[in-house]
Amino acid sequence: MSDISIPPGFMAWFLLGQAVPITSLALAALVAIFVLRKNQRRRVWLRWALAIVGGAWLVGISFWAAGVVDRIRTAAYQAQHHLQLEKTALLGGIEVPAGAWVSIDEHGAIYALEVGENASVAINGALWLGDIQLIPAIDRTFADRWIVSGTLAADAVLQGIACRAGGLVVFSTPDGALSHCIAARRTVVSAEIPENGSIRVVGLACMPDQEIRLWGRERRLGGCILAETATVGSVICAGGAEIVMMGDGLTICTLASAQRIGPFDLSAGARVHFNQGRLDEVAGISTPLAVSGVTLPPGSTDSLCDRAWEAEWAEIPEDRYVAIAGTKLTGRLNFDCGKFQFGSLFEDSVLGGRRLPRGTGISSDDLGARTFPADPR
Repeated sequence: MSDISIPPGFMAWFLLGQAVPITSLALAALVAIFVLRKNQRRRVWLRWALAIVGGAWLVGISFWAAGVVDRIRTAAYQAQHHLQLEKTALLGGIEVPAGAWVSIDEHGAIYALEVGENASVAINGALWLGDIQLIPAIDRTFADRWIVSGTLAADAVLQGIACRAGGLVVFSTPDGALSHCIAARRTVVSAEIPENGSIRVVGLACMPDQEIRLWGRERRLGGCILAETATVGSVICAGGAEIVMMGDGLTICTLASAQRIGPFDLSAGARVHFNQGRLDEVAGISTPLAVSGVTLPPGSTDSLCDRAWEAEWAEIPEDRYVAIAGTKLTGRLNFDCGKFQFGSLFEDSVLGGRRLPRGTGISSDDLGARTFPADPR
């Protein structure tokens, strides 16, 4: 159930507001009857009816009046705090071109700009255009770091990283550290690799015209497309493929050559995921992979459980299968740390005396407890 509760008074106010057309008609009819009727006895109940319906009408009309007042206040705030400049102006140390839209907070400080494609604004040593979000003045940690996000009008070197014009640039708040841009050239970025309880810092080369993601005040590599093959710890990652680094080291890369990781012999081109240094998932294998008593065919993805070198789930290409207890299965297979739970039939099959079509969901109860190695196809 939802934790959100609506006060009964507000609900009544809202409903009476929606009923204003009806109460208006009823009120008009009662007024007409009151004026035309001369019988004093009948006028007594008409007065009561007018008082009740009139009260409901007043309450309902106040709901719409409150909405109008709120719209007026919103429009007034927008007019005061979001405006278009008729001529170039110096605002908060920024020379803003004519025609730009500026957003100003309650303290009179700019927190956003919108500059057209044919104009640009200089902030922190670079030219920017489009929608530019700024760190609020009261939250700025460094005097030369004002921007949260914006689009570069020209190539610029930002905090030691050459970033491409036309690409979105994102900075962290409130320290203004660069966290995302499109590399303007081949760029070597420092990455942290945990080794034997300590951290080793190495430089990894990232391809130009591709996204670079950074983290932390020291701008460590968070992710990019590798410009060349790189060895990260004991893993050899392929150039031209994505690498993702987190605070606990290598998270994602594509293997440059066949390698043994944990108990598995993995093929070149396999995309591997790590969680705190431990192999967590393997995708895009080009050779069969034996895990949890089955042999996954090429093209499969396998996710390992966090407490053993066993399958948590596997994804089998639709044109391939694994055989479990003599039954061919494909698609998504769910395991409980190595024990088969659920999958889908690769082809029409007979189970328990019933003929089932391809794609039918099959559980471990349908197959029994035994699990047999698969014949990859």
